[in-house]
Amino acid sequence: MAARHIAIAGAGIGGLTAALALARAGFAVTLLERAPALEEAGAGVQLAANATRCLQSLGVYERVAEHAVFPQSFEVMDGRRGARLTGAPMGAQAEARFGGPFLVIHRADLQAALLAAVRETPAITLRLGHAVESFEAEGDGVTVHLADDAPLHAAALIGADGLRSMVRLALHPEAKPSFRHRAAWRATVPAQALPAHLAVPATRLWLGPGAHLVSYPVQAGRAVNLVAVTPDAREAHGWSLEGAPGELLSHYPDWSADARALLAAPERWLRWALFDLDPLPVWGAGPVTLLGDAAHAMPPFLAQGAAQAIEDAVVLADCLDDAGDIPAALRRYEALRQPRTARVQRAARGMDRIYHLAGPARLARDLVMRARSGNAVLERYRWIYDWRP
Repeated sequence: MAARHIAIAGAGIGGLTAALALARAGFAVTLLERAPALEEAGAGVQLAANATRCLQSLGVYERVAEHAVFPQSFEVMDGRRGARLTGAPMGAQAEARFGGPFLVIHRADLQAALLAAVRETPAITLRLGHAVESFEAEGDGVTVHLADDAPLHAAALIGADGLRSMVRLALHPEAKPSFRHRAAWRATVPAQALPAHLAVPATRLWLGPGAHLVSYPVQAGRAVNLVAVTPDAREAHGWSLEGAPGELLSHYPDWSADARALLAAPERWLRWALFDLDPLPVWGAGPVTLLGDAAHAMPPFLAQGAAQAIEDAVVLADCLDDAGDIPAALRRYEALRQPRTARVQRAARGMDRIYHLAGPARLARDLVMRARSGNAVLERYRWIYDWRP
């Protein structure tokens, strides 16, 4: 069975999607997850047309869409004045323009939808509480050594084990995550706890000097997801580090009443130190490769982290489908994905600078945004949204 058996390290969004894609390509998949249970992590996820088309191709889009919200507009706001700088219609117009729907969803809902599909797929074995400790390539594949269990033999190992990837560390010990000196503060609040004009089905990006705020509806509109990004010198990482609301508000002293109302609404904030990776010149070797954040962790400023992992999964399965030479197929996958993901990484880093401009540069940016239509802002990223596997 090893010739058609793939092992995946990590059962996050990328690992779950890869398992589904590989099973559809005819592989038996063992999905290995260190955690003893898959629990809610993070907050909201934005999925643009490039990602939703992939979910459609895998037959899981309808399951995901049941719990999603389809924003009817995208707006960029002046965080201090509260005025709209630019915006564009979304919904059906954006879907027609880019050939696929744009949606927002709570990360737990997305994970639950993918997990349900995985559990219904006989070709996928999910093994929770199984940490990959090491691996070694052999003539006919790879042997994966697990903590407290017998070794596992497979034709290939896919490292979808996130920013702190053990698989990447073994392949590229020199490739260290880069701290961006920023933190993302995340919270979800009931929509009914906010003024009606702040709980509309829109994605809003609030810009100000040194910090920004994103708000959009999740959980079928019953809640609003908030992400506030501020300067931060603390490198402690993790999804569930408590953040003091007073500290967060101190980064937004002169912001508009609406922005501060959003920031004051949550009873609890979780602080997440932002790290990314410099683009890797090489991802894998032999029967081993990387996927998602393990290969190309990026700042969240283009909302493409999950989308790029989903793209990876579809391309990986396509390359391995009917492949006689597994290592050669993995190198083809890497050659297809590396230029695109590196470009998205660089673009996301560039938005870090643009979002957080201060002084005259901020005023100049805002003037340009007011003069430019929101459709032009979306068109700037057509190269992202138009992608098809």
